Amino acid sequence: MFIANRSAVQYSSEMREWLAQYKYRGNERLEPLLAQMMFPAFIAITKEAEKQSFLTQISPIPIWDAVTFVPVSSERAEERGFNQAERFASILANQHQLPLYDLLVRERHTGKQSFKTRLERMKDTQRLFHANPHAMTLLQNNVLSSPMNAQSRSLRILLVDDIYTTGSTIGACAAALHQHSEVPLDIYSLTWARS
Repeated sequence: MFIANRSAVQYSSEMREWLAQYKYRGNERLEPLLAQMMFPAFIAITKEAEKQSFLTQISPIPIWDAVTFVPVSSERAEERGFNQAERFASILANQHQLPLYDLLVRERHTGKQSFKTRLERMKDTQRLFHANPHAMTLLQNNVLSSPMNAQSRSLRILLVDDIYTTGSTIGACAAALHQHSEVPLDIYSLTWARS
């Protein structure tokens, strides 16, 4: 099991306002700018993943088998009209020609994490996510049936979210993916900012 994290930038008050404008006030014009802010961190975490992988020396296998995202509850999606993590993941995947998979399902609605203590966040995220079995099977079949993947190896997944605070959400998502995977996973997380 491997989990690595990289955030695009430290969270400043100006950035907090940009994200609030985007997430809570529907200012979707900020989306391209916010997503582009993740590109340098994406390049850095890709280099990190390449160092961990012996495959880059022996074959042209892409470093990322899948890009996925932290899901929001149906209540939150209805309130906002979109999932910012999904949008960021989609932009990254399109920009770098990577496969985007909807690998996670959120079990229940929780209150806003930003108003909770570390302990409350950790309790809230226990059994909050599970893997989407159809998407997991599709990913495993697509990657492992490729002639370039004749040898057994871990799947490398990039998990995207907007803010990394305590790591409990990323940890819960990674645990759900590991629990439902038939093959070893190397999970890396990329977030827009770290608070």
